[in-house]
Amino acid sequence: MKLIYKAALLLSFATLAYSCAEDTSAKKKEYDNLFHEVLDIHDEVMPKMADIPELSKQLQTIADTSASAEKYMQAEKKLQEADKVMMKWMHSFSDEFVKDKAEVQKMNNEQLQERIDALEEELDDVKAMQEKVDSSIENAENLIQ
Repeated sequence: MKLIYKAALLLSFATLAYSCAEDTSAKKKEYDNLFHEVLDIHDEVMPKMADIPELSKQLQTIADTSASAEKYMQAEKKLQEADKVMMKWMHSFSDEFVKDKAEVQKMNNEQLQERIDALEEELDDVKAMQEKVDSSIENAENLIQ
C-alpha cells in the first residue's frame, strides 16, 4: 500500500510540475506573440520616418513663399512631433523590453503576466505612435499636393 501511495504522490508531483511548465510555456508564447506584434507595428512605421525630413523641407519652402504660411508650419511642426514621439517610443521600448528579453525565459507565471500586461500597454502606445506618424505624414502630403 505504501508503494502505491508513494507512486501516486510521485505521479501527482510530476503532473503538477509538467502542468506548471506547460503553463509557463504558454505565458512565454503569449509574451513572444505580443512582443512581435509590437515590433511589427514599429517595423511598419519605421520606413515612413525617412519621409519626414523631405516633407518638412518641402513644407518650409512652401511656407516661405506663401501668404498663408501658418498651415504649412503647423503641418511641419506635427511632423517634428511625430518624429520625436517615435524616437522616444523606440528608446523606451528598447530600455524596458529589448534589453531584458533574455530574462523572460527565467520568469515564473506571475512575472510573465506582469510583463504581458506591460506589453499590452506598449501595444496601445505603439498604435498611438503609428497614428501620429501616419496622420502627420498624410496631412503634410495633402498640403504639398
